[in-house]
Amino acid sequence: MDEVEEALKCRVVAVVGLSRDPSKDSYKVAEFLKSRGYKIIPINPFAEEVLGERAYPSLADLPESLKASIEVADIFRRAEDIPSIVKEALEIRRRYGNLKAIWMQEGIVNKDAAKEAEEAGLIVIMDRCMMKERVRREETLDLKLGNSNIVGARG
Repeated sequence: MDEVEEALKCRVVAVVGLSRDPSKDSYKVAEFLKSRGYKIIPINPFAEEVLGERAYPSLADLPESLKASIEVADIFRRAEDIPSIVKEALEIRRRYGNLKAIWMQEGIVNKDAAKEAEEAGLIVIMDRCMMKERVRREETLDLKLGNSNIVGARG
């Protein structure tokens, strides 16, 4: 199993930078993931709720029970914001041990933060879309199973 597949098997995703705007990529990806059974935890300091889920200002501001449940931090923030987010994620990993992956969406790369996360034992995925990767794997599975009616999100 590759690292992308391993990260996609995680079911609890903190979406850092999740917008309230349905036209934004972060909203579309989180909505898609939620439709596929993922638990979404919105991280947005300017929102109280996104996609029917309570939003929190940062990973550090999450209640202990949510910190303990997060498996993936899916990040929709500028590359220069990544180090502080990774530091918060690493503290959650150190304290609770459940966080498995840092996922930086398309267009987001921070090699220094990635190295720090990898050294702490996390899977790190950069410059890739979680929704597109999930759809790609669904389509591959459908083809392997002989299903010709492939329905998925494109983007």
